[in-house]
Amino acid sequence: MKPIGTQSILTDRLMLRRPQASDAQELVEARSLAMTMEEGKKAVALMVAEAEKPFCFHWVITLDGRAIGRVKGWEVSPYNGYVQLGYDIAPRHRGKGYMTEAVGAVIRYMLLKAEANRVYCSVREGNIASRRVCEKNGMRCEGVLRQHYARQDGGYDDVCVYGIIRSDLTREVR
Repeated sequence: MKPIGTQSILTDRLMLRRPQASDAQELVEARSLAMTMEEGKKAVALMVAEAEKPFCFHWVITLDGRAIGRVKGWEVSPYNGYVQLGYDIAPRHRGKGYMTEAVGAVIRYMLLKAEANRVYCSVREGNIASRRVCEKNGMRCEGVLRQHYARQDGGYDDVCVYGIIRSDLTREVR
């Protein structure tokens, strides 16, 4: 895997770029970051610092210059060539295909530019919208981790693991 870090990605409707300290207000107000403004500023400051590292991947999704969501590559294993993606988007921007577009661009970036071998997502079984984002981007459900994510009520949710490997993507391109 190449140590290229977070670089800007332009899609048909969106710009994905490194986080900036000024993003905290828009992300908190849009409820992409579900926290107080003070917590949001600290979270974004950490994203800004991490995005400078060669194997850290943080993007802010912008639409018409305004921050509407985020995509993060985490659990990065340069040796094994994999990265897990996590993402969120402001509630008012859901259901418009923005997240599918952003995640698709990040998958291509990770597999083709960063030369990861595998990109995967762990999605709560009941999160149908997030599961569809994975499926629309060619990811396959590879299995279910039973009672893997804790809930605030003390219970646990099953998690679907979706994955795509570089050869899946290059087969589609040919």
